[in-house]
Amino acid sequence: MTGGLTWDFVTWMSIAMVVIAILIIVFLVYKVITLMNRDAEAHKNNQH
Repeated sequence: MTGGLTWDFVTWMSIAMVVIAILIIVFLVYKVITLMNRDAEAHKNNQH
């Protein structure tokens, strides 16, 4: 690190990309889990 705390634009962009990717993955996993739970509840409620 030759500039102390002055990071360049590329570093910030790569960090932002990683953070955004993690957020999207977490959001998708959360949506899948909630959908699966809702599906399980629906199947549990109307058993044929």
